[in-house]
Amino acid sequence: LGGDGTVLYTSWLFQKVVPPVLPFHMGSLGFLTNFNFKDYKKHITCALDEGIRVNLRMRFTCTVYRRVKNPLKATRCGETGKIMIDWNELETSSHSNSEHECGHDKDLPCLITQPSETFQVLNDLVVDRGAGPYMSLLELFDSKHTVGKGNFDGVTFM
Repeated sequence: LGGDGTVLYTSWLFQKVVPPVLPFHMGSLGFLTNFNFKDYKKHITCALDEGIRVNLRMRFTCTVYRRVKNPLKATRCGETGKIMIDWNELETSSHSNSEHECGHDKDLPCLITQPSETFQVLNDLVVDRGAGPYMSLLELFDSKHTVGKGNFDGVTFM
């Protein structure tokens, strides 16, 4: 009983497999709540006697990646273009002089993230900063492309 928000919340509660749901709206039109509560006896009797048609809805998998507390320091050599993270060479340009001391080194910001939580969502996704007083640095991406990047109080995707 409720509206579309109730259906979305119910879907969120069941993160693995969602049981069949017979959603009743309480008077206003709902996109996910097909049945009016005034006719609940008729709809439940029909479902039990004649069976039901199930509408399967696609859900999105959303993974939260959080910053690792103590990131490694990265440095790019100004002359050779080598990127070093601690003592490990990450990327090398065409120069191969490993004895070279870089005179124009540049420290690079090196943020390392790791997956911390995964959620299944039905229709919308809300990302907010929670109770923290500061804006969050967010980078939002789908499986192939960056969707948005910046400092946000929160973001809603529908």
